[in-house]
Amino acid sequence: MKLKYILGFVVVVSLVIIYYKFNPEMYNLFPTCPFHKYLGLDCPGCGSQRAIHALLHGNVLLAINYNLLLVISLPFLLVHFGLKIYSYLAKEDKTWKFWYKPSTPKIIFAIVVVFWVLRNIPYQPFNYLAS
Repeated sequence: MKLKYILGFVVVVSLVIIYYKFNPEMYNLFPTCPFHKYLGLDCPGCGSQRAIHALLHGNVLLAINYNLLLVISLPFLLVHFGLKIYSYLAKEDKTWKFWYKPSTPKIIFAIVVVFWVLRNIPYQPFNYLAS
């Protein structure tokens, strides 16, 4: 197995353990969002660390409250990387083809930008998207 895959696995497992054991709201060892710190607005990633901690503890509703986009996109990312690992180990291509279409990055970018704008509108129902 290639060293980069082993190192990637070790990093992911280490991060999962850290985010499980330490709540980002209670410990200062996690980076803060400079966009939120200096502008007072939420970026698309704001609340992701808290959402990951909540998901690892089985609290899906709290995770949705922190960052809806992360909770929606995480299953797709997990399946994608699971298929990549399976394809590597089984020596057959089982990856999702739509990830590699030219329009996919544009669509993902548009979704992220729309989420970014909507979560900073201070009126209902958009304020539910804020972290």
